[in-house]
Amino acid sequence: MNRKFPHCFGTFGPGLEVCRVCYARVQCQDRTTRPRRDRQQVVQAGVWEGEITGPDFELGHTLGSGQVFRWGRDADGWWKGIAYGTAFHLRQKGDRIAFKASAEGVKTYAGEMGVRDFLVWYLRTDEAPRVRVPRQDRHLRKARGLLRGLRFVRQDPFECMISYILSVQAHMNLTKRRINFLARILGEGILFLGERYWTFPRPEALSDLNGDYYRRHKFGWRSERVAMAARYMAEQLEDMDRSWDLGVWQEVGQGLYELSGSGVGLKVAKCIDLFSLDRLDAVPVDTWVRKMAKDWYGVTGSDAKICAWAEERGGKWAGYMNEYLFAYYRELNGQTIYDQVLSFCETEIPSAELPFETSG
Repeated sequence: MNRKFPHCFGTFGPGLEVCRVCYARVQCQDRTTRPRRDRQQVVQAGVWEGEITGPDFELGHTLGSGQVFRWGRDADGWWKGIAYGTAFHLRQKGDRIAFKASAEGVKTYAGEMGVRDFLVWYLRTDEAPRVRVPRQDRHLRKARGLLRGLRFVRQDPFECMISYILSVQAHMNLTKRRINFLARILGEGILFLGERYWTFPRPEALSDLNGDYYRRHKFGWRSERVAMAARYMAEQLEDMDRSWDLGVWQEVGQGLYELSGSGVGLKVAKCIDLFSLDRLDAVPVDTWVRKMAKDWYGVTGSDAKICAWAEERGGKWAGYMNEYLFAYYRELNGQTIYDQVLSFCETEIPSAELPFETSG
């Protein structure tokens, strides 16, 4: 059946008043009994500057490896992004990372931290992985040497969950565009150093959007899965009296994996575990990992079989072992420079998608 959408269903502009049907024009308010969202506020942020140290740490390898969707390197050489509701500019020289931040403190599931402590925690600059290389494994030896300094950032769990549901069978830049779109229509604006960033929406905000809305904005077959996952997490927020610490988020992640139709299968669940829930022994298996396992190690079979092989082989550092091999294999076989972490970091070209708009 062809559903009739409001005439403004596909429009969007920063600063517009929005309703709960199409998030575009206030005139649609009479089409729904849900309350209209207030005019989107854009907060003029201050600037907090400083630096942290990162011995044996590489900012480009970390933020350019494909694990995060709301960071990019700008033409001015700074890595720019937004994490836990705070906008950042980061740049590395030697073992020092200069930063500019839009807030002095950052709230996380581990508590509120000063911006320096947050960046150390978020980037894991003080946690060097100890991946051992079997004597005969020349591929891993080469990959570990080239990608030394890479870390898994501690992403916001809800943003990570939605991001990886959207990432299934979608290339990196398309996923970034979809995530940035959700932030623009439902997040809070931050004006920072002449650029406009948006916080990621909370679960209760995304839960108001149904599959029809996502389909209208060309989110494809993932549309209903995003809506279902957001509703599930919004319900969990209402039902739980406990603080949302890491243990609670791990329970929610497991619940999404067990929830039929949520879009969280084995690969997405492992990505969530590895990139936001401190499970550094998790191994996500995608097309690149399947090809790498077959070509370099002769391992074939289901994703679950490859995952079990890699996790047993790598032990508590299996996630890092797999990421080294994944990134190196993609470096050798990727078709574009954006697939190639090492080559991209050696250039001065900006990222294809950046998480902000220039304030005009």
